[in-house]
Order: sequence, then structure tokens, then C-alpha cells
Amino acid sequence: MDIMPPEMALLLGVGLIYFAFRTDKQRHGPAPKALIWPTLWYLVTSSHPFGYWMQLWNIPLPGGSGDPTDGSVIDRFFYGVLTGIGLWILSRRNFDWKAMLRANPWLTAFMGLMLVSVLWSHYPYVSFKRFIKVIGSVVMACVVLTEPDPFAAFCTVLRRGLYIHLPMSIICVKYYRDIGVGFDWSGTAEDWQGIATSKNVLGQVAMLGVVYFFWEVWRHWKEYGWKNIHLIYLLMAVHLLLGSKNDSSKTSLSVCLFAMVIFLRIQSLRDRPEYVRPFVMKVFWGTVALVCMVVLHSIVHFSADSPFGEFIALLGRDVTMTGRTFIWDDVYAATAQSPFLGVGFGGFWIGRLANIPWNAHMTWVLAQAHSGYADTYLQLGYLGAAVLVIVIFTSLPRLLDTLSDDFDFACFRITLFITIIFVNMTESIYLRGDHHLWLILMMILWMVPKSSEQLAVETIEVDEIQPRADDMEPAPSWN
Repeated sequence: MDIMPPEMALLLGVGLIYFAFRTDKQRHGPAPKALIWPTLWYLVTSSHPFGYWMQLWNIPLPGGSGDPTDGSVIDRFFYGVLTGIGLWILSRRNFDWKAMLRANPWLTAFMGLMLVSVLWSHYPYVSFKRFIKVIGSVVMACVVLTEPDPFAAFCTVLRRGLYIHLPMSIICVKYYRDIGVGFDWSGTAEDWQGIATSKNVLGQVAMLGVVYFFWEVWRHWKEYGWKNIHLIYLLMAVHLLLGSKNDSSKTSLSVCLFAMVIFLRIQSLRDRPEYVRPFVMKVFWGTVALVCMVVLHSIVHFSADSPFGEFIALLGRDVTMTGRTFIWDDVYAATAQSPFLGVGFGGFWIGRLANIPWNAHMTWVLAQAHSGYADTYLQLGYLGAAVLVIVIFTSLPRLLDTLSDDFDFACFRITLFITIIFVNMTESIYLRGDHHLWLILMMILWMVPKSSEQLAVETIEVDEIQPRADDMEPAPSWN
């Protein structure tokens, strides 16, 4: 039985969000206005497309032909406008695209391969539209990373997205169940999905909420104690992570635990930075070994009584990994005609036109391979998979090198980078410009060199605005 009318719950939720935004300036200072657009991008990609909400609010939409190759006109307009605004902001900042592309050669090559592969896609128009979203996510990431304080900008985008997502998800799960609750294939087990598209996406958002708000509560404990509003958001994230009584997402729980272990261990080594690299490399190689084992299992299918099968059983899963092995079989079959180059970026998962055969007999339409590595091979073949591996292996040393520049930002980047590698074993995030973790990954991976104008401004600030010794306060420590 509901303890209050849905309208009252929604009003209280809006009030909490308003209070969080209103007091955010007091806690973190004024946020740059340009961050409105990356925040909006993150909020939409972590929930439903913009057109979905307009339909829900009975707002008439243009188009609607039912042809999956047409897509949504309003969503195309939404992403296009935000990309255009982002490009305008970067042009005002005299952003040097050539310098950034030169500073990120393998990531640039990966993006270039995605674009070129549109040429051999069976649906090049759909592929090109999807590539525009990928470029848009890069533009949004650059808007964040070209701020004077990139870490503060990153936290602002993440924090403000979570300010809205977490309470609205709880309200939809409890009071607007046609939006916030889904059911499994049998129609019996209840899945919490909140304002996200699935329980796994909600679990990923909750994981980010746990990591970020735990850090905020911990570092400001002496200042705010139990009065910190972020403590409420931390509890909401934990509540959503645990999910329904019938079917909590074990995948999301394991991902959150994985991320927290990495994050807390790196933070505990703040005063001993020489130990960070060995720890991170051990976790990275362990994650790579696990990824390789799952990829091998997707090809040869280990038996239930094998060591791998027993390990999966310990995690509460069956040896098919909840039916994923069946999907992978069909994905590999679809790529058999062009294993080296794949079917082309964005040339698959288009309604029922380009999909695995048995999907036509289901009431739902499969939209991913439930493995970022299988999806990369499907769309870009062996070549794309090889370039992705190079991007992963060349990115980690670069992230470790940033520890001396901004320890906290590097800690977040390293933690989320390895976590996303882990998540892609059973969920598909790579190549998806409309996925919130893809935006996070773009903010993690792209290294944006500072322009000569920025360096000059920083030099002037350091030379001319030197604080007196008695005005300086010690930086807060991790206690």
C-alpha cells in the first residue's frame, strides 16, 4: 500500500532535486554555464531517449513511420543541437582539434575506423546517424575537459545528473510502476529499472552514485557530518543497487563492489603514490584475464562442471550466463561472412531488420550483444577488436601518469576505466554514443593538451596571485 499519493511523492522528489541544486553552489561554488549541455546529454543517455519522455507526456512527435531505419526525428534533433552547441563552445575556446587528435593517436584511429566502416554497412544512413552520436559524445567530453578545472567539471556533470536520476528512479519504481518496473522473460520476476531503460543501466547509475557520493560524504564528514545532503543520495544509490526483493541485479552489485575496492585502495595510497601503479596493474591484468576467459567461453562454451563453470555458479549464474552464450553464437555467425572488417559500425541491432534470427519470435527486440567485445567484433571485425585492445593497453599508462597532476581525478579515471572494461564482459558499452558510460569513457580516455593561451593564463595567475603564507590553509586529507 502506498504511503502517499503519487503526485505528492513526485512533488517531494522535485523539491529534493531543487534543494540539491540550490545548495550545490554553496558546497561546490558556481558551476560554468557550459556544463548544462554535457549534463543534459548524460541525463538523457542514462535514462530514456528524449522522444520517449515527450511521448509519455502526450506531446505529438514528427515522423513516426514505424520504419526502424528512420529512427526518431526528435532524438536526432536533440543530439544534433547539443553537438552543435558543444562545437560552438569549443570554437569560442579556440580548441585545437589537430593537437588533440595527435595527442590521442590510437583513440583517433579507433574513431576513424568506425567512420570508414560505415562504407560497408548494409544500412549506411543508420550507421552514419549513429556515428554522429559518437562524435557528439566526444564533443561533450571535450567541453568538460577544456574547463579550467576539468575534475570539478567532471564531478559537476556526474553529480547533477545523479541529483535527478536517483530520486526520480525511486519514485518511478514505487509510484509510477509502468515506467519504473519491468519483468523478466517469464513475466514473473520483477526488475527495477527506474527512469533507466533496464535494471542493468539503473545498476550502473547506482554504482556511480555509490562511488561518487561515498567520496563526497567521506571527504566532507568533518564539515557536514550527518547533515550532508549527499548522504541521502548515497543511501538512495545503495537502495537502488539492492533492487527488488525478487530479483536484485547480482551483476550490478559485483560491479559496484569491484569499483569500490579499486577506488578505496587507490585513495588509501595517496601518501604512498609509488604503490598505486603496482596495485592498479595487478587489478588490470586480473580483469584482462577474466575478460579473456569470458571471451573464450563465448567461443568454446565451457561445461558447468569446469573450473570456469563452477566459478560462474559461485556468482549465482548459470553456465550460459543468463542466455548470453546463445546471443554470442548468433553474433559470431552473423560476422562469419566478413570476420576481418565486421558488418560495419552501427549496421546491426536495427529493429528486426538486422538482428539475430530468433529475436523475431520474441515480444522484445534485442539491441546489443551483451558483450562490448563481441559487439566490437560484430561491427568492426578482427581489425576493430585489435585497435580496441591497443586503445585499452595504451590508455592505462597515460592515466597512471596523471596521478601527479590531479590525484583525485586520476583516481576516478582509473577506477571507472577498469570498471568499464569489467562491465563490457556482459554488457555492451563500446561504440554506443547514446550510452551514459560511453560518455564517461570519453571523458576518461581523451587527453586534451592545454593551449598556449591556457598555459599563459595559468602562468600569470601563479605569478601575480601568490597567497601569503598566513593565508594558506592545508588541503583536506583523506581521513
